[in-house]
Amino acid sequence: MSISANAQRSTKIYNRIGIQGVYTLTTLHTNNLNTIQSDGFQAGLSTRGAFYNNFDLIYGIDFLQTGVEIQGREEVIPYTLSGVQVKLLASYLIAGENLSLEFGPILQVNGGLKLDDQNQENQILEGYTLLNAGDLEEISRVNGMLTAGITGGLEWLRLTAAYQYNFTNILNKFNSEDLNLKDPAATNFKGNLGLITAGIVIYL
Repeated sequence: MSISANAQRSTKIYNRIGIQGVYTLTTLHTNNLNTIQSDGFQAGLSTRGAFYNNFDLIYGIDFLQTGVEIQGREEVIPYTLSGVQVKLLASYLIAGENLSLEFGPILQVNGGLKLDDQNQENQILEGYTLLNAGDLEEISRVNGMLTAGITGGLEWLRLTAAYQYNFTNILNKFNSEDLNLKDPAATNFKGNLGLITAGIVIYL
């Protein structure tokens, strides 16, 4: 779930606090691993202010926790990814507080990939001879995202949906860990997260 505090502008400027629940579907896009879409949630706080004409600016901090699933030779290996997102978004007001388009950059600071089941640590990954699930925990910790979405509804209740794309290489840290010395196929890692988010905002 995520928490957001918003100030929206139509014919007059006002402040409003909103509580938002956001569900996420997460995909790790990469040619190095066989991945499976998983889910999670976001929770955070944001502020909205009038900027220029029909544009607002939104600043926010969100907590993210989502699953990432990678196919092993014998079974699917689930991980958990946790982090914090700092966002600065522009919001184009199509119909005042009732409908808007939102877009902009997000800075994500995350932990590593945490195995849900440590008993799977030595599971060999599909497509590799010696690379195992435990070798993938140390991903890049600072990542850039771009997002675009839409929110709409009533004055006190709005639906929100967006897509976030990780334009930096979240698997880049693997390239400095000499994993190819363990498995010759473990080279040139590149991966980008894609998150589909949807939720409800209730204004207090």
